[in-house]
Order: sequence, then structure tokens, then C-alpha cells
Amino acid sequence: MWRSIGCLVLLLATTSAAMAAPSRFTCDTPRGKRVEPGASGKGNDVQWIEDDLETVRPAVVIDGETFTVTWGTSVAAEGKGAKLTTYVFAAAHRTAASIFATRVDESTAEIFRFYFGSKALYKMTSRLEGPSPDPKAAPFVATYLATCREQ
Repeated sequence: MWRSIGCLVLLLATTSAAMAAPSRFTCDTPRGKRVEPGASGKGNDVQWIEDDLETVRPAVVIDGETFTVTWGTSVAAEGKGAKLTTYVFAAAHRTAASIFATRVDESTAEIFRFYFGSKALYKMTSRLEGPSPDPKAAPFVATYLATCREQ
């Protein structure tokens, strides 16, 4: 009987430790496009541009409500070094379906959202390329989607 109780206690201890471990995901090359003002520069003249993301391999770590996203170029380009950026969101908004967080600075706003069911990372970026004399000029907007798998 004591052996059974010992096994049960050991099982509970290892289960709670496993549940407390952060979830780690590596992602495939993201797909996406960005929208930029067209040649005329008018507000409704925009063009969709395919981004070259071949060297980008995002990674995600989820630990409770802490959401960490690593994004950037993992391979040095010709004449440039590799540029990886890790964002740690300590109080991300978590639901049963996803976890998401926003990052805002003087010129950029970004939303990162990871969906648990599909294991997909979504990134939306909006940036105004400096002050524009035309208030109707469209800002730079980009959306990316990467499929991830658990490590």
C-alpha cells in the first residue's frame, strides 16, 4: 500500500512539474505581404509587395502569461550580419484559443498572436515612415503568418 501511495505522489509531482514547464515552438519560414503607398502617393493607391522572408525562422516560448517571440534574420545576409530580436511580454493576454501581445514605440506598432490549436504565429506591423506632408498617405502595414511545431 505504501508503495502505491509513493507512486501516486511521484506521479503527481512529475505531472505538476511538467505542466509548469514552458511550451517552446520553432516556426517555419513566415509567409506574408506588406502594403505600401503606390506611385501616385494618393491614399487609395496602394500596392501589395511580397516580402522575402527566406532566412526568418521565428520561435515562440509560452510560460503562463509570459509570451516570448524571437523574430528576425537568422542567417547573415551579404554585407550584413544576422539580426534576431527577442520580445518578452510579461503580461500577455491569454485565452483558451490564443495568446497575444502588442509592442508600440515612436514609429511602429506590432501585434504578435499565437494560436494554440493550429500552432500558428501571426504578426502584424504598422509603421509610419516618418512625418508625411500628406496626412492621407498610407502607412506601411505588413502581415505575416508562420506555422510552428512544438520542440
